[in-house]
Amino acid sequence: MLKETISIQSAIKKAINFLKEKNIESPRITSEILISHVLSIPKTKLYLKLDDFISKDEFEKFWSLVVARSNNIPIQYLTQEVSFLDSKLFIKEGAFIPRPETEILAQKAISILKNMSINEDIKANENIKVGINTKARKNINLNKNIRKNNYLTSSNEKKLLVLDIGTGCGAIGLAIVNKISNCFVYATDINEKALEIAKSNAVNLNLSDRINFLKGNLFEPLPSNLKLSFDLIISNPPYVPISKFKELQPEIREYEPENALLGGEDGLFYYREIISKSLNFLKKNGYLLLEIGYNQSQFFLKKQKHEKNKRYKIIEIIKDLSEIDRVIVLKKSDKKSTLKIK
Repeated sequence: MLKETISIQSAIKKAINFLKEKNIESPRITSEILISHVLSIPKTKLYLKLDDFISKDEFEKFWSLVVARSNNIPIQYLTQEVSFLDSKLFIKEGAFIPRPETEILAQKAISILKNMSINEDIKANENIKVGINTKARKNINLNKNIRKNNYLTSSNEKKLLVLDIGTGCGAIGLAIVNKISNCFVYATDINEKALEIAKSNAVNLNLSDRINFLKGNLFEPLPSNLKLSFDLIISNPPYVPISKFKELQPEIREYEPENALLGGEDGLFYYREIISKSLNFLKKNGYLLLEIGYNQSQFFLKKQKHEKNKRYKIIEIIKDLSEIDRVIVLKKSDKKSTLKIK
């Protein structure tokens, strides 16, 4: 294809024009990301090397990725990399690609878990003052709960248990254990390919000892002895209504796994399942955090309004940058009756 050497700048321009003809969004950014990937140059340093020339092999590799992107293959599958919070994750076809909106969900969980840890410290200190908890005194004397760079670094703190349902490539669960050192995560997914990718990410981030991946649907693969054990359950479940599937962008509809997208006829199937079954696994006053789709917050608000005997209380609904309700925070009460979701 390439008869003579070509500069990085010229290669990018060629790709931009090609992608524009194919009606691919953000052709410049796409071209820059792909050539940075091929040349192993951080995108921030690419502009300093625009006049540098690339080899024929490098150009052909770059152009093959450009052509693949023109066929709607997601750019994350082409580079096999996706950013999530502070981490670079391995990704490939077979696993759902985590979105920036899901970072809101993970950040909220991290904030809640940090507060839980701090509250545990306060309780332990109070017990020491009244001479009740000698074990707590020992733990606090051994450990000053050093907090640095937003990480909880204590190795002697009480372990918090988290369940990540539909973990995919592991983005949410790994973000949590990366930020909260006194936390252990169980992560479930029905997709074996996704779990393999998630396990690779755990190894790459050196977090394998604090997260356990289990294959199965929702709560099914969890051991029975974990009932009423979790401080927090979190999920970004499939929530696209079947009727809306054809309206999705081609790169989503044609390449990402359907079972990570479709949430039944009305998009609410997995919310009903998770809410009803999570009651058996959450501790008293535990938290349930869910990512939700457009206008789906109304489902939760109506149920809370009309349900007499509530087992969950809506604590907060968080909007994304587009002012769409994106995350709902629920807290389990200590009432014995169950919240019926129909």
